[in-house]
Amino acid sequence: MNAQVCKPPKHLIGCRNGHLVYLCDRMRRDEVEQYEALTGFPYDPEVAATGFINLPGIKFTVVGPDGYPAASGGYHEIIPGVWQSWMVGSEDGWRTRWREITKASRWVIEGLFAGGARRLQTTALASRTCAIDWYVRALGLKYEGTHRAFGAHGEDVVAFARIAEPPP
Repeated sequence: MNAQVCKPPKHLIGCRNGHLVYLCDRMRRDEVEQYEALTGFPYDPEVAATGFINLPGIKFTVVGPDGYPAASGGYHEIIPGVWQSWMVGSEDGWRTRWREITKASRWVIEGLFAGGARRLQTTALASRTCAIDWYVRALGLKYEGTHRAFGAHGEDVVAFARIAEPPP
């Protein structure tokens, strides 16, 4: 990693199973809807937490000053150089720690690119307009298209990605 991405934001720590259990018990309604649409299963916080912790790749947690997790997320490499994101947060976490969540996410993104990633991507239910706005405005992802009727109950799912900039 280069000097710009070496020091993590102060509220960023390694993700642990306890963080995910805490957050999955408090998952935002739109995230629950997305989880159900993309898995085809009714939401179960314990199953979701187990699924997230068992994903390979990079995992992180953003904590508040009280030490409680606001959000956890990460990326897993789906083919060499291409990484898919995931994230879970509480309503309170996003309301009070959105700046820290954004800084941590940017830091992880820059670290992945510095480490050789060529593409970072995410998908979301088309109805999650606030999340979509965050992907574009805060993280610099670009809209790539809509997977019509992709969700388990016919929901539209939108795709976003950010491509590594070529070296100067």
